[in-house]
Amino acid sequence: FDESFLTVPPEVIATSIKNHQKCFALRDARSGRLANKYLLVSNLVATDGGKTIIAGNNKVIAARLSDAKFFWDQDRKVSLAKWSEKLDAITFHAKLGSQGERVKRIEALAGEIAKTIGADVDKAKLAARLSKADLVTGMVGEFPELQGLMGRYYALEEGIDTEVADAIRDHYKPVGPSDT
Repeated sequence: FDESFLTVPPEVIATSIKNHQKCFALRDARSGRLANKYLLVSNLVATDGGKTIIAGNNKVIAARLSDAKFFWDQDRKVSLAKWSEKLDAITFHAKLGSQGERVKRIEALAGEIAKTIGADVDKAKLAARLSKADLVTGMVGEFPELQGLMGRYYALEEGIDTEVADAIRDHYKPVGPSDT
C-alpha cells in the first residue's frame, strides 16, 4: 500500500487490514516499524499466479486506508475538549444520564483518588475529563476497538502531557486476562 498512509497510527492500519480484508500487516525486520506491505492467504490456486487476488485486495485496502487517513486528519482538527462536549448528547444509561454526566462523575472521583494517593490532581482530572472524548470521533466510530488508544494519539498531537495521554489510553485496561 501507499507509504503516505504510514502517517496514520500503525494500530489503525493493522486493524483496518485485519478487520476489512482478513490480512496481516507486516513490520520491517530492521526497524520494527509497520511496513507498507501486508500478507494475505488464499484458499484457491489462482490461474494467474494470484495477480487478480492481489489487485483486488490492494484496491480495497487502499480505499479503507484512505478512509482511515481521512478520519485521522479530520479528527485532529477538533480538540479532545471540543469532542468531549458532544458526550452530553449520548445516553450512558437511562437512570444515570449522559456520557457527559458520567465523565463529570469520573473526573470528580479521579481528583479525590489522586489526592488520597498523592498523585497529581490536575493531571488525573484532565485525564478523566478527556477519557471518553474519542468515542465521538470518526476514527473510533469506524474502529470502536481503538477507543482509548486513539484518545492517546489525539492528546499527544495536541501537546497534552504524556502521562495524561497514557491515562486516556490505559483507563480501558485490562481488556482481558492477558492484557497489561
